[in-house]
Amino acid sequence: MDESIFILLMLAGLIGGFVDSAVGGGGLIRLPALLAAGLPSHQALATNKFGSTWAAGMSSAQYWMSGIVPKKAALIGWFLMLIMSVFGALAVTKISASWVIILVFIVLLIMFLYVLFRREFGVEENIREERVLPVTVSMSTVFGFYDGFLGPGTGNFLIAGYVKEVGFNMKRAAATSKIVNFGGNLGALILFASMGLVDYAVGIPFAIVNIVGGLLGSTYALKYGTQFLRPLFLIISFSLISKIGYDILLS
Repeated sequence: MDESIFILLMLAGLIGGFVDSAVGGGGLIRLPALLAAGLPSHQALATNKFGSTWAAGMSSAQYWMSGIVPKKAALIGWFLMLIMSVFGALAVTKISASWVIILVFIVLLIMFLYVLFRREFGVEENIREERVLPVTVSMSTVFGFYDGFLGPGTGNFLIAGYVKEVGFNMKRAAATSKIVNFGGNLGALILFASMGLVDYAVGIPFAIVNIVGGLLGSTYALKYGTQFLRPLFLIISFSLISKIGYDILLS
C-alpha cells in the first residue's frame, strides 16, 4: 500500500475512533476509507470491525468506570448485541445489503429531523427506570443484527433510543450505547475473523489509532457532556444521511 494512502487511512481511523466513542457513526469515516484504500467490500467490513472493536472495548471500560451506566441493562444489552451481530455478519456474507440501505436512510432522516427540531433532546434527564431494561433488550436485538449486517449508524440509533424512550441525557446515552455496541462489534468480528476476512497488516495499526481516538472521544464526552454532544450527533447523523442518500442515487 502506498505510504500516503496508509497515512490517510490511519488518520481516518483516529478520527473515526473519536467520533464513534463520543456519539457513534465512526463507521461512516472508517469504512469508506478502507474501501478507497483498495480493500474488497467484505474484507473492508471485517477490517473495520477489527479496528472498531478494540477501540470500543477501551472506551467502554472508561465509560463503565464512570459510574453513569446502568450496569445490569448494559451487560444484558452487550450479550444480546454479541449474539445477534453474529447472525447479521453471517447474513451479509451471503446476501446483498442494498435493500437495508433505503430503510436505514428513512429512519436516520426521521431521527435527524426529530432531534433537530427538539432543542431539549438529550439535555435534561427524566429517567424512566422501568423502561431501561426492556428498551435495551429490544434495541439490542434489532440493532445487534444490523450492526453485524452493515453497521454505520448503530451508535446513533442506540443513543436516540435511550434519550427518547428512557429519558437519558446525551452523556449517559452515549456511555451506555458504547458498552452495548461493543458486544455487536465483538460478535461480528469473531465471525469475520473465523472466515479469514480480516486484513491484519492494515487492521493492527488501524486498531491502534482507533483506540487512541476512542479514548479521546470518551474523555471528551464525559468532560463536556450534553454541551457539545447534541450538535456533534446532528453533524454525524447528517453526514450519514448524505452519504447513504448519495449511494442510493448512484445505485
